[in-house]
Amino acid sequence: MLEVACGRKPIEPQGLPEEVILVDWVFGCWRKGAILDASDAKLEGNYVVEEMELVLKLGLLCSNSTPAVRPSMRQVMQFLDGNADLQELPHESACVGDFTSVEASEILLSIASSFGMGLTPCSSSNSILNSR
Repeated sequence: MLEVACGRKPIEPQGLPEEVILVDWVFGCWRKGAILDASDAKLEGNYVVEEMELVLKLGLLCSNSTPAVRPSMRQVMQFLDGNADLQELPHESACVGDFTSVEASEILLSIASSFGMGLTPCSSSNSILNSR
């Protein structure tokens, strides 16, 4: 998703140090509150802003190093079809790399709430993230 939305490869060895790894670069843009800066410049802004933001945020969520935090393909389709709302995550505590177990639990709960389901941090094995 990120490759298509950003118009670049996952790794750009000739890029600036902060732009070498696509996921890290998009995450940095998101943390600065400027996630659209990661969109493909060749598009010249010719896209629906809300859709581009959704695709970029979903790409970050799908790239998470913690498998339990990643949405299922069913959930991704629900987000893309507009049948579920992707909750905003706090910029200061979330990261794409290694989550602490508390951060992962908070994100699981946030995503679960967007589906109208209640989860406790202990119930992640039965979470909607593992449903098909």
